[in-house]
Amino acid sequence: MPLPNLDTANFDAELPFDASPLSGGACTPQQMRETRLALRVLAAPVDSAENTDPLLQRLEAKLDLALEVSLLTRYPDRLPLTRCRIGMEAIGWCASAPLNPGTPLLLTLFPNPDSALVLYLATSVQLCQPSDSGFQLTVDIRSAFSEYTLRLWEKWVFRRHRRAILDR
Repeated sequence: MPLPNLDTANFDAELPFDASPLSGGACTPQQMRETRLALRVLAAPVDSAENTDPLLQRLEAKLDLALEVSLLTRYPDRLPLTRCRIGMEAIGWCASAPLNPGTPLLLTLFPNPDSALVLYLATSVQLCQPSDSGFQLTVDIRSAFSEYTLRLWEKWVFRRHRRAILDR
């Protein structure tokens, strides 16, 4: 089933992903803090120079391992992999059941299938269209971010968008 079209820079992925009803209309403070910290990691500069100091690379690898081990104890179960299209302002995926536009959802998104780093996004259904074998859903994610976290999100999405173009 084809993924919904998005109006901004985007990329397609198969990621651990869940959309569940959002009670209260917002993420918890803990979820917001965890998302903010995860976005800082995702948007951090990537040094692709091959002559990077080996000691610095080793230190970074140890920190990555410590982060993943601590996160794996918090999230031992993995969400199912879901095909999705992630954009600057929206996320789209296919579902078996329809949702009414305006329905508040909590998206739980692991930005890397091999990582326990998680994002929680308070969203609302923007569009639900019938498709061949289900429904194409698009959620508006702009309200999930502060001005600061939106810049981090945009850096990460644009980086992945450019990588997807290069991989074609």
